[in-house]
Amino acid sequence: MKRTLLALALAAATAPLFAASDDYKLVARVNGREITNADLNAQWSRVPAKLQEQYLKNGGKAVFLDNYISKKLIVMDAVASGFAKKIGVTDDLDPAAESALFDRYVREVVAAPIITEGEMQKAYTDNKAQFTAPEQAHLSIIRALKKDNPTAAKEALAKVVVEVFSARTTVAAQVSADRLADALAVKFGEIAARTSDDASAAKGGDLGWVALHTLDPRIANAARAMKPGAISGILESGDSYQIVLLHEYRPAGVEPYEAAKDALREYLMARNSRKVMQAVKEKTAQLRAAGKVEVFAENLR
Repeated sequence: MKRTLLALALAAATAPLFAASDDYKLVARVNGREITNADLNAQWSRVPAKLQEQYLKNGGKAVFLDNYISKKLIVMDAVASGFAKKIGVTDDLDPAAESALFDRYVREVVAAPIITEGEMQKAYTDNKAQFTAPEQAHLSIIRALKKDNPTAAKEALAKVVVEVFSARTTVAAQVSADRLADALAVKFGEIAARTSDDASAAKGGDLGWVALHTLDPRIANAARAMKPGAISGILESGDSYQIVLLHEYRPAGVEPYEAAKDALREYLMARNSRKVMQAVKEKTAQLRAAGKVEVFAENLR
């Protein structure tokens, strides 16, 4: 009885050690890059539960590993071809970055012979009604929250206005007219980052492109009346006072083709999903044939 209890105790004590060692067992080697159970499980954890169930009913982790190897080969090709560097991605990738690089390389390179520029332009022409865009403006703001003392907030923003317009005068004397708008935007951003109560302060007050119908009417009307590069006076808006820099204004109309390209590509990818999947399969087969893939299925956990 004592021996049995001792054996059970030893088994319980050593189980975590065996589990830990399984994490580092090699399940595949792809062109010299090793994939362990830990690596594979990091990818597995990103798979939705329903898809995990499908894998477990149709080959389990072995099928998932085979698919991951295919993905790894595509990612390696994206790095080797210079595509990753071109879009600012290094080859030291975590699971999320690896998935993002795979998706983008498939869309922009592997599927390029299927989703051509001509096809996207045709889809744009045929579906222009789907690309109507509201009246928009690219704005930066500096905001002072009223809180419990609206007067103090307005006075604080008035001091910021003096600083902004003083900086504008200084910048105008330092740069040529064609560079003034950009230089002023930089200075406005520096002041916004230091003084604004808005969440956009982290981005120098830059809100990006905003549909004017989503803004307080007083802010929207100011944006309509201003010229690019202009800065408003103090505008009252709900719980705050604001000053606004207008970078650019865009009236309502059809979204430009260049702005619609990402949506067009996704639309055509969905319509041609079988062709795209076949292209990925063929690309993977080529990469497997040209490379070296070793699988150690007996180590899968």
